[in-house]
Amino acid sequence: MNKPNKTFFLAKFSYYVTGFRIFCWRLFEGYKNKMIYGTTFRGYASQDKLFIQGRISRYRHIKNNPEASPLEHLLDTIKRIFNTRIPDIPCEISVLNHIFLTTTNSAGYFTLEINWPSPFYPSCSCWLNVVVDVKPINDFYFEQSTLTGEILFISNKQKFIVISDIDDTLLLTGVKSMFYWKVLYNTFLKNLEQRRGIPGAPAFFQRLTQLKDQAEWQSFVFYISSTPRTLYDFVLTWLNRCHFPKGPILLKDFGLSTLDKGASQRFKSKLAWIKHVMSFFPTIPFVLVGDSGEKDFFLYQKLAKEYPDMVKAILIRDIPFLRSKDKLVKAMDDFKNDVPLCLFKDYKEARIWVQKNIPELMDMNEV
Repeated sequence: MNKPNKTFFLAKFSYYVTGFRIFCWRLFEGYKNKMIYGTTFRGYASQDKLFIQGRISRYRHIKNNPEASPLEHLLDTIKRIFNTRIPDIPCEISVLNHIFLTTTNSAGYFTLEINWPSPFYPSCSCWLNVVVDVKPINDFYFEQSTLTGEILFISNKQKFIVISDIDDTLLLTGVKSMFYWKVLYNTFLKNLEQRRGIPGAPAFFQRLTQLKDQAEWQSFVFYISSTPRTLYDFVLTWLNRCHFPKGPILLKDFGLSTLDKGASQRFKSKLAWIKHVMSFFPTIPFVLVGDSGEKDFFLYQKLAKEYPDMVKAILIRDIPFLRSKDKLVKAMDDFKNDVPLCLFKDYKEARIWVQKNIPELMDMNEV
């Protein structure tokens, strides 16, 4: 008798998760809700190509109250995670007077990734406005048929690009807690006002992005996290409230959509996202910022070996009271001669290290 294989168990898992999603949808959104809702994610572009994504899903009445009670925030988070995706929705994307047609995939995402549509591109780095005209089908109607979005255009004249992890690098999440109980508690029960950031982080990144008066000396920050993309609006609101510099937010494809054959399989990890960004800007050095809690250093180490001319420096925030740190410290000692490397306890220490080791990235006169 043949034993059930991995595909059998994945199919069963998919079946039960689908049933739970339908239950949550009926509980929170009703049987007859035909209104759909759209979100655009901040995109990015080089002088060669551009990239932007968004998602179409069933309308969710999310209060998004910064001072929500634990129960209100729990309900909002469940709605975000278990929202119903809407596939095969035609989308018309307009950027720089060019119009492109695409449709949402089985996970409800639309993607535009093309070579630069015109020989004329901006002379310096800037944010470009994007308009997405959604064409609902099958008796759906749209809350707002026209979406707006932004694409960060980065000129080849840029001196640096910064990529920073979010979890426990900017935002306290507790990813190293036993059974991830702190992550679950913070995600499902803490509202925007209660989510604590790392002291000094916003000021540090503001200094990195406001270095010189010349536009070509300005740096830009890409934020990356293992957080599911269904929580994009929450992460965006938190970064804005804490006054972090504006930048693309790269979150993980997570949940049932990753089991769909038609869904994108490219962005299921932070490594995939970073490689995608680096492929857009092969001539610009990168500064990578992370923490010692997850596997950020080993991820960045792998990238530095694969792209030795592109990784300018690696900064790792040292999470206190972390168990089994010896392996990390040894690996960093063996690697520090290859790429400038900083293990910092707070962002004041990180600022001093950057001023000494990468003076062109931060003014020496800043205090």
